[in-house]
Amino acid sequence: MSKALPIADNHTHVNPVKGLGPREVARRFKRTGGWFMGVVALLTWDLGLNPGDLSNVDKMYRLTIESTKIIQGEGVKAVAVVGVHPAECVKLLESGWGFSEVKEFMIKTIDLAAQYIRRGEAVGIGEIGRPHWSVNEGVVDLCNEIIEYAMGTARDLNAIIHLHLERKGEATVKSIVELANKAGVKDKGRIILHHASPSMVKPAVDNELKPSIPVGRRGEFEEAVKLTKALVVESDYADDPRRPGMVIPPWRILSRINNALNQGLLSEDDAFRIMVNEIEETYGVKYEG
Repeated sequence: MSKALPIADNHTHVNPVKGLGPREVARRFKRTGGWFMGVVALLTWDLGLNPGDLSNVDKMYRLTIESTKIIQGEGVKAVAVVGVHPAECVKLLESGWGFSEVKEFMIKTIDLAAQYIRRGEAVGIGEIGRPHWSVNEGVVDLCNEIIEYAMGTARDLNAIIHLHLERKGEATVKSIVELANKAGVKDKGRIILHHASPSMVKPAVDNELKPSIPVGRRGEFEEAVKLTKALVVESDYADDPRRPGMVIPPWRILSRINNALNQGLLSEDDAFRIMVNEIEETYGVKYEG
């Protein structure tokens, strides 16, 4: 089965302005068995747009959705996830915006994402969350308020949410569970912990959250699958020609999965579960291979 194993990338980016673009990314991915991509919005400035401008955020969302349609046209199932990265919150604060101004703006970006979800053009909100680098508690508190609002919105829409977070194991997971409970989220499997570390995997699964493991970080996927197979994997590809080696591209996921198979860390059934069953369960899509 391993040679014909269908490959899914839970969290990736494509850049139709400065990168290879959705068509070429999809073609390369499909040649390695790629069947599914979760296409997540970039940062505004990655697309030559301005942070803090809602019309520019709307353009970013539309570019993400248009890219997803192009990928689908190449025979790869794809879904769009739209939202504003926490780095944009920090940039706005650094540029002189007040905390209340940033919160109000971020709520507007979430409400805008909700419009696309209601129309069936996107399936989720993301990536939103907290900076993974050190910031003061005021920034963390602000981001938590934004996360809680986004969770409530996703709850009402039965939508996915991709969270960008620090990687502090059980403490990170516990904080997200608390926010989800405050927001009244019942189906925590719709909350995806993007770029999850192995230390986050067991507490995430124990609390019914979905860990998404970056296969490009050396040894982390191998460590994670020793703990559970109830996970998804991601490339977190940025489609940025200026940083070609920053993360692996989607078309290299297959080689990482085959390595795990060859090392005996996964059975073929395990690999199929991660690449197909977990994606079907999370997104409500159907593999038709």
